[in-house]
Amino acid sequence: MFSPPGGRLRSSGRHSKGMFMASRLAAALAVVVALFAFSAIADDRDFTVINSTGYDIKGLYINPPGDEAWTENELKGVLGDGNKFDVKFTQADKGCTWNMKVTWTDNSWSIFRGLDLCKISNVTLKYNKATDTASYTWD
Repeated sequence: MFSPPGGRLRSSGRHSKGMFMASRLAAALAVVVALFAFSAIADDRDFTVINSTGYDIKGLYINPPGDEAWTENELKGVLGDGNKFDVKFTQADKGCTWNMKVTWTDNSWSIFRGLDLCKISNVTLKYNKATDTASYTWD
């Protein structure tokens, strides 16, 4: 390849318009990719359930207030004591306040109402055997 003295090639300007359009197209594509990446970022309501009850959990249901159907088990198996499970929301789900039902392996259940999932990252489930009471803490 021929290089003029000084090592610089001159542009005739014929390709500068095409290069300008290509750079604009690349910038637009970068914006689209960034928007898709942003939408894939975790929903504010996503949270982790930590089982610190001493018992296994076979069902975990998350419903909006007023919905008592409890039909969609989030778990695909048993959540053992000491294990964690990540609950993920979709953009179709609306609102911050949700209820959670836990079904234990002996088929008993506990319902926790009014969880503000826009403020909660972790829900730690606990059980007090002396009072036979399930509870939770959050952060």
